[in-house]
Amino acid sequence: MDDEDGEISVGTKRSGDKVEEVDRLRNLPDCLLYEILLKVPTKDVVKCSVLSRRWRNIWRYVPGLDLECRDFMLIECDDSSDFNALLGFVYRFLGFNSKSCLQKFRLTVSWKDDVEFDSHITQWINTVVERKVQHLHILNKILGIYDDEDHEVIEVMIPRTVYSCESLVSLTLCDLYLLKPPELVSLPSLKVIVLDAVMFDNDLVFEMLISGSPVLESLTVNNVNLENLKVCSPSLLTFTYVVEEGFTTVVIDSPMLEYLRLSDQGTESFLIENHGSLVKADIDTAFGFFIEDEFDPDDLPKRHRIRNFLVGISCVIDMIISSSTLEVIYDYSRCEKLPLFRNISFLRVEFTDDRWEMLPIFLESFTNLKSLVLEFCTCPDEEGVGILPGPRRFLTSLEYVKIVKPDSEDEEEEATEIINLELMSYFLENSAILKKLTLCLGNLRRKEESVILRKLLTIPRLSTACQVLSSDPHKVFIPVMNCVQGCLLSTKLS
Repeated sequence: MDDEDGEISVGTKRSGDKVEEVDRLRNLPDCLLYEILLKVPTKDVVKCSVLSRRWRNIWRYVPGLDLECRDFMLIECDDSSDFNALLGFVYRFLGFNSKSCLQKFRLTVSWKDDVEFDSHITQWINTVVERKVQHLHILNKILGIYDDEDHEVIEVMIPRTVYSCESLVSLTLCDLYLLKPPELVSLPSLKVIVLDAVMFDNDLVFEMLISGSPVLESLTVNNVNLENLKVCSPSLLTFTYVVEEGFTTVVIDSPMLEYLRLSDQGTESFLIENHGSLVKADIDTAFGFFIEDEFDPDDLPKRHRIRNFLVGISCVIDMIISSSTLEVIYDYSRCEKLPLFRNISFLRVEFTDDRWEMLPIFLESFTNLKSLVLEFCTCPDEEGVGILPGPRRFLTSLEYVKIVKPDSEDEEEEATEIINLELMSYFLENSAILKKLTLCLGNLRRKEESVILRKLLTIPRLSTACQVLSSDPHKVFIPVMNCVQGCLLSTKLS
């Protein structure tokens, strides 16, 4: 209810039989209230202005702007008044209390393609840089701004003032154009960079941006237009690289790097230098091979590049790898011996097909692997795929195996077609200290599940303590069987 000052009470408390009104918002100090509202989109902060006289202009004092331009656009309305309202709002915000520092400026540009935002964005960015902004996020969602003469797309450009913003802590740019910087790039506080579909004048612009950020910790690069990507940062801890087409080469020289994610099917050469700190790697690359390409054993430069990459990631402890990468590594292993991965204790392999037969060759290089997860996008076939011929080594360190299959779309599918028993046999017969093999069988019915598990009972196990588990879709694990000296100890299938 409203009190005499126009404040709205936001809660009540009961004292005995008496209900007392409690106004928690009124008692909050301004500095705390501004910090809370900083985490809320600006449009919602403005809506709070109706709460009371105190809140009427509170949006102006929040040290940040988080705005989507489309919030000002009326559906099916070509009137320019809504665009002018947007411009007026942003300029008023930036002009108010202009001597104070800004913590955040986040702008999602989304409007009709017949308006030109470029000059306004430049002016706004120049203003927030002057106000010592800490977090700058500019996302361009306009499909294209076209020049009236030649109908070419005009990129929304980021001004050069950004390169000397000493207060900047995080920078996120999406679908924008970065101009060539001045001779000196000085970003002494910048720790996080996210570049998504950003256009550069040339490769040197990117390299100057990274080298001018001496305390950079996290870098994400998605679909940029560089020919060669070189990341040289003594402070970088995490690097995520996702592209669709790929570059000629990718060079990573970051001695402090702990986490690496690569998702790229086009790049032929990855070079990881000073890799001693790498802890976790998520790898999905085919080294430039496409579906119709074949591995050429006589291509020595290609083999050398693959070898260097494997050595570069051989020190990791935790790895996720795709089946396309695994297939290239298998082809390479037929020419040269794989390096040993002595530190890896956890491995997850993501199969987009049923090409799991090369897995044993890969696992034999993991001398201390303890946990293995296999995820299949399609069901591994029972026929047509088998363990590649040749002597197999015992898996002396493997303790836990989890196999995840997708939900079956065919209700009539036979249970033996759901999971490949030869794959199960490989782990049960070759893992000396295996403790648990967990099957996540998706939407498989209990009857079908029991058929599979009964078949697994017939497979001899090298580890007498091995327990096979079944997991339902809700991640509730059901003990199924534990075979010690060939005897069934427990079955809890209904």
